[in-house]
Amino acid sequence: MPFCFWSGMGAHSWAVAWPFLALWFAFKIVIWALVITALVYGVRWLRRSSGPASPTTPLEIIQARYARGELTRQEFEAMRRDLQA
Repeated sequence: MPFCFWSGMGAHSWAVAWPFLALWFAFKIVIWALVITALVYGVRWLRRSSGPASPTTPLEIIQARYARGELTRQEFEAMRRDLQA
């Protein structure tokens, strides 16, 4: 018969072992939560850094709107003049 650490302890073995088993289980949950959280933040960071830069100045915003066809030439020129004044 192979050696067993808990052999001979009978019913008392679970009374001694359960806190350690509970801590081990909690530790594994925490580790997996950290791994999943790191993956989520990593994917978000990659998506944010590799995406196109959003326009930051008002002139860049109206240039982007004009390029998308949201503004006519006259509207674009009027807004550009207002911003440069």
